[in-house]
Amino acid sequence: MLPWRTLLLGMVALAAFLCLGAAPEAWVFDRGAIARGEIWRLITGHWMHSDQAHAAWDITALLLLGALFESRLRWHLPLALLVATAGVDAWLWWGAPVLYYYCGLSGILNSLLIVGLMQLWRDLRHPLVLFTGVAAAVKVIVEINAGQALLTQTAWPGVPTAHAAGFLCGLLLGGWIWRSANSLNVQQEA
Repeated sequence: MLPWRTLLLGMVALAAFLCLGAAPEAWVFDRGAIARGEIWRLITGHWMHSDQAHAAWDITALLLLGALFESRLRWHLPLALLVATAGVDAWLWWGAPVLYYYCGLSGILNSLLIVGLMQLWRDLRHPLVLFTGVAAAVKVIVEINAGQALLTQTAWPGVPTAHAAGFLCGLLLGGWIWRSANSLNVQQEA
């Protein structure tokens, strides 16, 4: 099945970068502007990128995750992106009050990765799925300790705590999905 939702989102992210350029001032997460009422930045900031390499990494990761998980997650995919957007924004606002500017998909992509892996584990129980989840957790922990992203160096410094916030949102949502599916299975068996 073609991951049409992901392809559409990838095209939106690419078009935003090509049309608006790197870190467009009116669209990134800007704490001062948000405080003055420009709340759209809480959403658009995740879809803006600091430079070409940042856009390439994030959009490629989005497309790969969508290709891997969209058919399994179905409507949970956009739900994961929405929950992660809210969770990462909450972290940026209250958990990182000294951070004034932010852009990029990486925080919310960590959520999509974890929700997708949890669904894949539920379906397959393959050890590689568990290993991938543990490796993702270790990567986030190492990034936080290093104070920078491991795989990328972009015009704006990485925000590993946003990756952690997305990861935790993914665990929470994935756990809710898992619990809901188990409750539905119990009801159907009764």
